[in-house]
Amino acid sequence: MRPQLVIFDWAGTLVDFGCRAPLEAFLDAFARTGLPIDEATARRPMGAHKRDHAREILHYPEVAARARTDLAREPDEALLDEIYTRFASRLAEVLPHYAEPVPGAVATLQWLYDRDIRVASTTGYTRAMMRTLEPIAAAAGIATEALICADEVVQGRPAPWACFRLAEKFGVFPMTRCLKIGDTPADIAEGLNAGMVSLAVSESGNEVGLSLAALDALPADTRGALVGGAERRLLAAGASAVLRSVAELPAWIERQPA
Repeated sequence: MRPQLVIFDWAGTLVDFGCRAPLEAFLDAFARTGLPIDEATARRPMGAHKRDHAREILHYPEVAARARTDLAREPDEALLDEIYTRFASRLAEVLPHYAEPVPGAVATLQWLYDRDIRVASTTGYTRAMMRTLEPIAAAAGIATEALICADEVVQGRPAPWACFRLAEKFGVFPMTRCLKIGDTPADIAEGLNAGMVSLAVSESGNEVGLSLAALDALPADTRGALVGGAERRLLAAGASAVLRSVAELPAWIERQPA
């Protein structure tokens, strides 16, 4: 069944190829707190509310142990407050540099609008963060009809509440008429928990995690291995299909029964 409503993620899906902005901000925030982490650690909870993301990293056994030994502190909410404050500050600085649309995203949104398919979005960013990102992205052609941020629902991803609110706003039901697309297992879980079809994107997203220039510079076999690994992880998380990027969404929709 072709969707009546498509709900997009932002970083790694519509903008910020490689989902680099939150990565940079998390690495900086934990390093400045005295708990440096590697990129794989920073990326594991990607897609969640960014405070929940920081909390999950802080509670990883290895990170929590270093908080106690290196900082002589408990990995508690007070320490989390410091990390999250640093994260939000750094993210505000870097977001303008990571607002470029994923190739094909502008054309995909226009394709949906031209066919009267409603277009909405959810994000792990807060509204304050999106106030920085949204106008820059809009000037480049990325705009959705409605957006619900992580701090505007009682529980962020993987809870389905933002998707339910968007379906209600546009009067689309049952939820099988809605489609969720994002780049992380948290995105997939959000859609599945709402009873939606969930698609994933591989090359542009967190699971590969490279800028477009860095990805294009790889030998074909290395690139294929990275993308293949991302596809397997996203399918294992429950994605109905994995596209290389949102540029492939119109063709996917065209293949679905009317």
